[in-house]
Amino acid sequence: MSLSRPVRITASVGKGGTNRREDVLAIQELLNSNLPKYTPRLRVDGLCGLRTFEAIRKIQQNLVGMSSPDGRIDPRGPTLRALNESKLSSSVNRVTTSSGGNATSSTSSSSIPTAVIQAAQAAQRKWKVPASITIAQWMLESGSGKRMPLHSNNPFGIKAGRGQSFVMAGTHEETKDHKLVATIAPFRVFSSMNEAFDQHGRLLATHPAYKLARQHTDAPDAYADALTGSYASDLKYGSKIKSIMKQNFLYRYNL
Repeated sequence: MSLSRPVRITASVGKGGTNRREDVLAIQELLNSNLPKYTPRLRVDGLCGLRTFEAIRKIQQNLVGMSSPDGRIDPRGPTLRALNESKLSSSVNRVTTSSGGNATSSTSSSSIPTAVIQAAQAAQRKWKVPASITIAQWMLESGSGKRMPLHSNNPFGIKAGRGQSFVMAGTHEETKDHKLVATIAPFRVFSSMNEAFDQHGRLLATHPAYKLARQHTDAPDAYADALTGSYASDLKYGSKIKSIMKQNFLYRYNL
């Protein structure tokens, strides 16, 4: 089975674009295939109106990670490239499923279980934490679920507070002179992974340390930057989260 070919346009489409009818038709089809589940689809009519502009902006924010989406797609720009790469990933997943392979919800070689995506999106609905941030933290903190304190259901490395159930586990902390020091710390124990995701969202949505991050719930990259020095002592923490979001197209899971 052949995979879908990338969509090409001859000129810009969207706000302030050339908006040739053939290009707009192609972009409307491509946008429809990438819009989040339950989002109303565009009318594929070749007319670049307000709904098409807004769909482009939403894709730029959620898939490309733009903090200031401009609502325009250029022939060699990052938005078209991300849309085509996302379309290709979806085609690969469909081929894998139809050929008897294990279906996953991942857009890359990293396997992201459906339950993780749903838990991250539930946290976004309740606590306003971008799902892309939560999933990236799950991947970074727990090695995509493979590495967490034993019997803890704690993929985010959340430390235990007074009176909370905990397990002791080894970790590394970065000192003020940027050295990593091995230590033992109490990590919180959750009854389930769903509780862990919910409490992770609650922590980011209510703790004073993350006040700055909460100003960027509509800009995942800025949100990630604001976690550096507050969520983790690693001075490259925000950059690592952004890299994971970009490499795995996690912006597409934001609501």
